[in-house]
Amino acid sequence: MTTYARPKREKWQPVQGEDRDRIRAQAVKDYEAGSSIRAVAAHLAEEWGPVSFGLVWDLLHEAEVPMRSRTSRLNRPRP
Repeated sequence: MTTYARPKREKWQPVQGEDRDRIRAQAVKDYEAGSSIRAVAAHLAEEWGPVSFGLVWDLLHEAEVPMRSRTSRLNRPRP
């Protein structure tokens, strides 16, 4: 199988078209598997170049993914 070696995008370059569809699908997959938005951004940045928290949030919002609560474990009541 041949892999397509695309150059990583620059920070200022928009993500559009098929690339946006692919990165959105990967973001949804990672987020639904339990990763945080920041962890999803870090994972996507390995393949795509700079990916911000805001871009990941926008991609998840576009895909209509139900967002998890922002509370951390430290703020949860103890059993």
